[in-house]
Amino acid sequence: MNKELNNYRFVDVCKYIAAIMIVCIHCERLFDYPYLDFFIRQIVCRMAVPFFFVSSAYFIRKGCSKNKHYLKEYLKKLTKSYLLWSLIFMPIGLNWIQQNLSISEELLPVALVFGLVHIGTYYHLWYIPAMIFSLFTIDRLLKRISYKWLFAISISLFLFGSVETYYGFLQNGWFKDMFDLIISVIYTTRSGLLYGMIFVTIGFAIYDYQEKLSYMIPKIPKLTIAFGILLILEGTLIYFVPGLDMNFLIVLIPFSFFFFLWVLSFPYSPRFDTHHLRELSKYYYFVHPVCIVIIEEIGKAFNLPYLSTGLLSLALIFIMTQLISTFVISIHRGSLKRRTIFYAIFFGMFITSILAGLFYEMKSPDILIKFEWVSCICFVISFSVCYILSLFMNQKDNKLSHLHESSR
Repeated sequence: MNKELNNYRFVDVCKYIAAIMIVCIHCERLFDYPYLDFFIRQIVCRMAVPFFFVSSAYFIRKGCSKNKHYLKEYLKKLTKSYLLWSLIFMPIGLNWIQQNLSISEELLPVALVFGLVHIGTYYHLWYIPAMIFSLFTIDRLLKRISYKWLFAISISLFLFGSVETYYGFLQNGWFKDMFDLIISVIYTTRSGLLYGMIFVTIGFAIYDYQEKLSYMIPKIPKLTIAFGILLILEGTLIYFVPGLDMNFLIVLIPFSFFFFLWVLSFPYSPRFDTHHLRELSKYYYFVHPVCIVIIEEIGKAFNLPYLSTGLLSLALIFIMTQLISTFVISIHRGSLKRRTIFYAIFFGMFITSILAGLFYEMKSPDILIKFEWVSCICFVISFSVCYILSLFMNQKDNKLSHLHESSR
């Protein structure tokens, strides 16, 4: 048994697994048996997002202990990254709005601003504004109140947000009417205020009290299993009385606390460098919705059920997500000129127009395809072209460098 809470490599491995879990949540049905599919995607995989909140908060608190400006620098960097990815996903988000919401063109800018600060310009990006809000708020509150009050406040907010999950239990009355009104305005309670704060608080508290918590190490595996069983029971209850969504499982609060402690104290640490897994988990999060739309919509368009649902569909989505994430990592490490990026986007749009024309010509006319399919194809082609051009430019630079050295 590891007597210290420092198995950071295993945290990276679990982050990678959690990223795959998030892909599973966003996919269509994976198994033909309804409860099995629900159990895997809506119970087991629901531990993934809290794990990212807790682990990120833990390491940010660790960074703050060494550099008092760390949080400010981190939030600045995260905000820039978020704005960039929001811009990239804006065409895809606009396509989704056009197909799913009745919003006039005059209100589209308002919808985009609302999405930017609350739910993201596409559905998966909500996590980043929630993280930014939670980190900033918890850091400020800790300077004024104790952890005791902070846990009380954040748990209370989470419980209110959980009404979304327990909506099926609500009786007609003033509270249900009030909640319906709130949902009609904010769309979902999944936000930094109602969801993220408690898990960021947990991450901060684990770092601040890790020496005192180390005495619990022998008990942590049993406590993790116990709360895991309770999580399954809670999820099964929601299966029979479904709500609006499955984001807020109450047992996730104690389970996430003990699960992260168990990961930190896990007795076996990977012997390989897990930095690449950490990078992949980050970019899986960004690119996987695009891969899901492309694979599943092709399956629907050509009546190929093994592409639109099931484990083969998941496998293909995973492979595409892996490839595009690898491309993005390679592009990020290099330095592309603006002209190269322009060529990649232009070529991506050109190829997309041809593929989209063929796609809609060949598909059955009575099958409705998500509008964002075209934007997703453009996304993949543009990044693929960027990757190819970056490889070509790197080879060219290496040859020039070699010739320059030879001439000496």
